[in-house]
Amino acid sequence: MNRKKFLPAILANVSAALSEVLLMASAAWLIASAALHPPLSALSVGITLVRTAGISRAALRYADRFVSHKIIFKLLDDLREEFFLRAARVLPLKSGRSYEGELLHALTVQADVLKDFLPRVVLPLTTAALVTILLTIFLFEPLKIFAMILPTLLTVDVMLTALVKVEQTDDSDYREKILDFGDGRDELKIFGTTPAIKSLDAAAVDFGAQSLQLTARQITFDTTLRILNAAVIFFILLKVGAVVDTIALTVWSLILLATLELFAQIPPAIRTLKKIRAAKLVDEKIFPAKILPTDKAVELRNVSFGYTDEKILRDVNLTIERGECVAIVGESGAGKTTLLYLLMKLFPPDAGTISLGGKIAASTFANVIFSASIRENFRMLRQNISDAEISDALKICELDAFDLDAPLGEDGANLSGGERNRLQVALAVAQDAEILLLDEPTAGLNRELADKLIANLLAAAQKKNRTLIIITHDSNYFSELGRVELCGVKNFLQRCSRD
Repeated sequence: MNRKKFLPAILANVSAALSEVLLMASAAWLIASAALHPPLSALSVGITLVRTAGISRAALRYADRFVSHKIIFKLLDDLREEFFLRAARVLPLKSGRSYEGELLHALTVQADVLKDFLPRVVLPLTTAALVTILLTIFLFEPLKIFAMILPTLLTVDVMLTALVKVEQTDDSDYREKILDFGDGRDELKIFGTTPAIKSLDAAAVDFGAQSLQLTARQITFDTTLRILNAAVIFFILLKVGAVVDTIALTVWSLILLATLELFAQIPPAIRTLKKIRAAKLVDEKIFPAKILPTDKAVELRNVSFGYTDEKILRDVNLTIERGECVAIVGESGAGKTTLLYLLMKLFPPDAGTISLGGKIAASTFANVIFSASIRENFRMLRQNISDAEISDALKICELDAFDLDAPLGEDGANLSGGERNRLQVALAVAQDAEILLLDEPTAGLNRELADKLIANLLAAAQKKNRTLIIITHDSNYFSELGRVELCGVKNFLQRCSRD
C-alpha cells in the first residue's frame, strides 16, 4: 500500500479541521467583542474573518471528501481485485465448504476494513496530532509547562484505547447455519422447516445479543474517555482564564471544544486499526497446489493427503503411462474421488509430488451444468469448439439425439440423472486434453447403455492415444481396462495382475 497517495487527503483533512478551529475562534472573538458594544467598524475585521473562515471550511470540507473518497474507492477496487484473484487461485479449500465460506467472508470484510484505513485511522489520528501540536505551541506562552497537558491527554487517549482488548462478534455459528439452511432447502421442503428455522432463530438471537453487549461496552468506554477529556479541557481553561482576558478565554473555550470533538474520534480510529492488523488470512488454508511435468501420463510420488489430521491417502506411489486405460476402484471413503481432486489441482497434497504429462479433463458429480443450451455449455468450457466436435462428444456418450439449442434449466434441471451424468462426461471428452479422468461415468445407466458408453470411451481414447482413467465401482469393466488399481484406506493403490 503506497502511503504517499494518502498525503493529499491528509493535507485536505488537516486544512478543513484548522478552518473549523479558525471559524470557532473568530466567531468567539466576534461574539465576545460585540458584547462590549463597540462601534460596528471595530467589528468589521471579525465579521470578515468569520465569513472567510466559514467559506473556507465549506470548501475545504468538500475538498477533503472529494480527495479522500477518490483515494478510498480506488483502493477498494484494487483490494477487491487482489482478494478475489487470490481466492480464485486457491478455492476450493482443503478444509471444506464451511472454511470456504469463512475465507470468502474474510476476503470481502477484509477489503471493507482495509478501505477504512485512510478515513477512519490515518485522517483522524493525523489531524488530531497536528492540531494538538499547533495548539500546544500557541498555549505555551500563557500556560508554560501546563501547555503540555494537551499532547499528554492525546497520548493517554491513544494508549488507553490501545490497551483495551477489542472483541469481535463471533458470527461463525450463525453463518454456518445459514449455509446449511440454504444447502438443505430441498430436504427441508420435504420434511419441514420448523426445526431448522428454530435453530437459525436461536443463532440469530445469540449473535444479536453478543453484538449488543460488545456495542454497549464500547459506548461505556468512549463515554468515560470523553468525560475524562472534558475534565482535562476544563482544567486547561481554568489555567487559561487566570492569565488572559474575557475575550481570549471565550476564544480558547470554543477552540478547545472543537479539539474535544477531534479527540472523540481517537477510540474508533484505534479500534479500526486493530481490526486491520488482525485481518489476516489463514495461510495454511490457502496455498495453491502445484503440478510438476513428467514424460508419463500421471506420476504420484509418496503422496499423502487428508481433509483433517487423519490421512485418507498415505505414501501413494502411482505411475500411469501415456495412452493407458486404467480403472480405479475401492471401498467407499477410500479416497478415489480425493485422488481426482488432487490430480485436478483442487487441493495440494500434504506431502509428496504429483506430476502430469499434459492437460487433464475430468467429470464428477459435483460439476455444474449451466442453464443455457447444450451448445453454450460446451462453449463455456471451450470457446471455439465447433458443432461437429460437440456432436462427436455427444455421440460417444449416446446423447447425439439431443438438440444443441435446447435449454437445460438450472444446473441441468431439464435432464434426467443419467442424462446429466453423460453430459458431464461429454463435456470432459470434448476438451482438448491428453488425459481424461471420469468419476463413475456409468452411474444411473442401465447395463446396455453403460456397456455402450464404456465401449465408446475406450474406442475414442485409443483413436486419439488419450490416457483414460475411470473411477468406478462397477466390476463388469475391469477386464476391459489395461490395469486395475484397488483403493483401500490403509493400503491405497495395490497393484493387481489382470486375468
